[in-house]
Amino acid sequence: MRGKLNVKTIVILVILLVVTVLGVIGIKTVQTFMTGATSDAEPLGVSAASSEDGKTATISWTSDKAAISKVEYGTTAASLVLMAVESDSTTSHKVSLTSLRPNTTYYYRIRVAEDVFDNNGIPYSFKTKGENTMTPTISSTPLVGPTIAAGSECKRDVDYNKDGSINSVDILYCRQQGGKIVSVSITPKVTPTVSSAASSCSGNIVDYNSDGIINSIDRINCLQSKD
Repeated sequence: MRGKLNVKTIVILVILLVVTVLGVIGIKTVQTFMTGATSDAEPLGVSAASSEDGKTATISWTSDKAAISKVEYGTTAASLVLMAVESDSTTSHKVSLTSLRPNTTYYYRIRVAEDVFDNNGIPYSFKTKGENTMTPTISSTPLVGPTIAAGSECKRDVDYNKDGSINSVDILYCRQQGGKIVSVSITPKVTPTVSSAASSCSGNIVDYNSDGIINSIDRINCLQSKD
């Protein structure tokens, strides 16, 4: 009796196991039928393209079998909390990601029903473009002044570098172009000798110190220079 009971128990357990397995297979079959989630739906040629302003991106791939897929994405590989879902079953997939941040790295994976596809165990990734990707071009061409013959004199009243002002930079430019600075000899001004007989230095109207101005200093020079 005990042996028969053991056989019955074993038979029941086997039946329950078979029913369970068939049930799981049946559920998977229904899911596969409803979503197309088979190995034929594995993404091929996955790529990401960012818009110029960096606010949207398009994830593209193909599959051997038509399926409705979704892209799970986020700014870290461990937090793919955002989602974009396809509207139709297709073999040529294009999923648009919106409201992205410019100049930011995003991570993503593709899900078909319960199957998750990524880059060999790690999420795919891409970087959005910046809002301003144009870099202003700055000309490095130096200002061009007149041709200066080597050894010629650098004049102090010429705007050699053509910057609109005449200063020491023009002399430096002239020297860099092969010009030379000519030493200028300065003749000291000579205060004329004033004869005591010729003038009393009062009511002075002569520029005795030759500075171009007639003032009290000329009278002092006159008094100092009297014989």
